[in-house]
Formats: sequence, structure tokens, C-alpha cells
Amino acid sequence: MKTLNPALAKVLKRLHYPPEVILRCVRWYVAYPRSLRNLEE
Repeated sequence: MKTLNPALAKVLKRLHYPPEVILRCVRWYVAYPRSLRNLEE
């Protein structure tokens, strides 16, 4: 995995989960929108 921007790494350092997990979740959140309309399809 690429190295993180030092400013971003500083922000993520305080969180409970590793940055890789957080970034993967954000990526999934953006790639797979979850709304009632999408669930209906």
C-alpha cells in the first residue's frame, strides 16, 4: 500500500482502527451507495 500523507497519518493516528481499514471502508462507502432506491433495484 502507498504511504500516507503525513498530515493525514497524524489525524488517523488518534483513531481506534488502522488507517488501511478506515480507507478501505471509505472506499466501499463511495463505491457502493446504500439507499432505499439502490436496495430496491
